[in-house]
Amino acid sequence: MADRHDRDGHLTRRHLLALAGAAGAGAALPLDFSKVVLAQGAGKTLRVRMGSDISVLDPSHIFQIENQTVCGHVFNGLMKYDQSTNKIVPDLALSHTVSSDGTVYTFKLRPGIAFHKNYGPLTADDVKFSFDRVLDPKGGSKYTGQLAGLVKTEAPAPDTVVLTLDKPASGFMHKLTAFNQGWIVSKKAIEEMGEKAKLNPIGTGPFTFEKWSTGSEVRLAANKAYFEGAPKFDELLLRIIKEETAAAIALEKGEIDIFYALQQPEMIDRLGKAPNIKVLSRDANHTINLVLNTTIKPLDNPLVRRAMAHAMNRKGLIDGFFKGTKGMGHSVLTSSFAEFTDDVPRYEYDPEKAKALLKEAGVTGFKFEITSVGLSPFDRIVVPLAEDLKAVGIEATIKILERGAYTQARNSGNVQSCITGVVGPPDPDSPLVTLYAKKSFPPGLNTARYEGAEDLLAKAAGAKGDTDRAAAYKAVLQKVMADVPVIPLYADKLFLAHTSKVEGLVQNSLFTVFTYPASLKG
Repeated sequence: MADRHDRDGHLTRRHLLALAGAAGAGAALPLDFSKVVLAQGAGKTLRVRMGSDISVLDPSHIFQIENQTVCGHVFNGLMKYDQSTNKIVPDLALSHTVSSDGTVYTFKLRPGIAFHKNYGPLTADDVKFSFDRVLDPKGGSKYTGQLAGLVKTEAPAPDTVVLTLDKPASGFMHKLTAFNQGWIVSKKAIEEMGEKAKLNPIGTGPFTFEKWSTGSEVRLAANKAYFEGAPKFDELLLRIIKEETAAAIALEKGEIDIFYALQQPEMIDRLGKAPNIKVLSRDANHTINLVLNTTIKPLDNPLVRRAMAHAMNRKGLIDGFFKGTKGMGHSVLTSSFAEFTDDVPRYEYDPEKAKALLKEAGVTGFKFEITSVGLSPFDRIVVPLAEDLKAVGIEATIKILERGAYTQARNSGNVQSCITGVVGPPDPDSPLVTLYAKKSFPPGLNTARYEGAEDLLAKAAGAKGDTDRAAAYKAVLQKVMADVPVIPLYADKLFLAHTSKVEGLVQNSLFTVFTYPASLKG
């Protein structure tokens, strides 16, 4: 006998009509159609292309824009960035106060917020737990350095969080935004699931994590009880399509709705001309860099590092390979930062100067390996960079690793160099502390093992007011670009394409995509 209910347990329209017909024929069926839920099929699904598979969805260990995109839909922070303006606004926090000496931050939480999948209400204990596990040296978090000034976390009441710093830090609110170490996890979920929590995220966000099909897709379901209102579509499908050409074709055919982290100039141009497709662009908060391990000779010598910076034709890379879709990076802060300055030591393409610096350093031909992840464009740009280095007498070779192996190699701190970018919020400490602070040594992302700007970084963290902050961070940038343990290859620019069916989507500056504000026409 045929099933009279759809897969959600609702009566189908055909059977309702049959019942209505039976009622009209005299059967005593007291039907009340106002209380019947008609089958709605699968509902609306928003389909987004991801360029790589996910690997870890634990905020204390997270890295990679695909992981961050998933977690951005699942988790919240005490605060968050407005997607359009980057202004810091409340998220889980209802309000906050700061003590007169600038060291004690007290937050009141919004009432009635629950974690996904019956993991209970959000309380101050969850917030305290989230930050404590980032700070715990045994946890091996990549972001311990971001919270290093946080010396005490307290939860005096279920709706009250108190965070105490060792000294005032004008940029502290950036650390508490909904990104990486700022995402709030469920204490109960982490303690119950243990290692399994790394790929089973439980948050309070607008979507719940439902399914991961390795190498294929990630499915998130709309959180109908979300405290800012239910999403305007029922499901978010993140499809893994590695090749940009294949992703562009899928977008043109209507097989996906959004293509973010668009990189190849040919695809940007192609989609910009395609009917019923809109391309958005925005300056990013990050640069892509060649990080040099300063503990390995002769990279310990700043003359050698400066020579390498002069040897690489970065403008040629931007104009030729990227066809002008990227910008010059004279430091690791881009123009999207309030603390940006271009008054720093610069390294124009000058092979003869590179050779002279190597001669001054007493270095002749040394073996140098560039390690890169096997993703476009990173695995492609290393080729011309290696050729430039060979042209000045450096025996440059390339090692391309898949994502997991690359992350492991970089985190070990033993690679001679690596290509990396610190994707994050418009907080200058995000790239500066992460790339240059001693507290970010591996497994943190200071793969250079550089520690030449400790005092300047500390001074910048405590600077008050826009003028003092600008001066303090300028001093940091001038120092690190003189020492150049990290060579900025280019300042990234972000491109996102979507079909005309998508409305309300905002291009953020984080290299991720956040679809909660979006809706689908039709």
